[in-house]
Amino acid sequence: MKKILMTFAAVLCCVMTATVFTACGDDDTSYPATYRYEVRLEQGSVAYTQELQEVLAAFNHAVGADAYYQTMLKSPKDEEMKAECEVVRKRYENIQSAYMKFYLIRITATAEPGKEAKGDVIATYELGQALTTPYVTYSFASSEDEAYAALEAKKEELGDSLYKLNRRTLLKIVGRHTSYSTSQSLYEQTFSDVFGKYFKESQNDEEQIILHCEGIAETCSTEPLAVDVTVSVSKIGLLDKKETKIWEKTFKANM
Repeated sequence: MKKILMTFAAVLCCVMTATVFTACGDDDTSYPATYRYEVRLEQGSVAYTQELQEVLAAFNHAVGADAYYQTMLKSPKDEEMKAECEVVRKRYENIQSAYMKFYLIRITATAEPGKEAKGDVIATYELGQALTTPYVTYSFASSEDEAYAALEAKKEELGDSLYKLNRRTLLKIVGRHTSYSTSQSLYEQTFSDVFGKYFKESQNDEEQIILHCEGIAETCSTEPLAVDVTVSVSKIGLLDKKETKIWEKTFKANM
């Protein structure tokens, strides 16, 4: 009887030991996910850098992603985070900046080897005056590449002196933009505080830009020019991206 009981105890011990080992094996292959949230700037004007930084910091504070600390969660909290961000959006809804756009991102991570964290955009937040008032930017374009190529083709015909005079004329009218250097045209120099920046759409502003463009064209009209070259200024809507040419001038060869 004693021998039988000892045998039964030994079998029971083996079963329990096997069960414990099996459970440990399951844990070793389990990689539970963790979640964190952060807000990233998608679009915003550098003219409003301070405001952008302030709003971005407020959004990230709301979702537990401060500069030196990030809250890790065991389960997704999408709706809660959206609600927190909506409070921030309402706080800044009357901000004077032209436009800013932010993404709320859920980042899912595990400790599984070789598996990178995955980020998903779960909400978008927009702020700024452009949501209710049309904003535009102005841009400069030209037939720069074609003009310089045409001039190079006439280099031998013109001779060194006239060739250099023509290059100086082109530099004034269209500038020179290459991968290794940039020389701005008179238009770009004149409108350095206008091109690429956003403004409330204004007929008066357009008229002033056109007036200045005509003045520059008049200044360059007597310069020696052996090739045709065209310049133009367009306005581009901040949100709809609609591009409209407001002024164009073709300088005809005069020699």
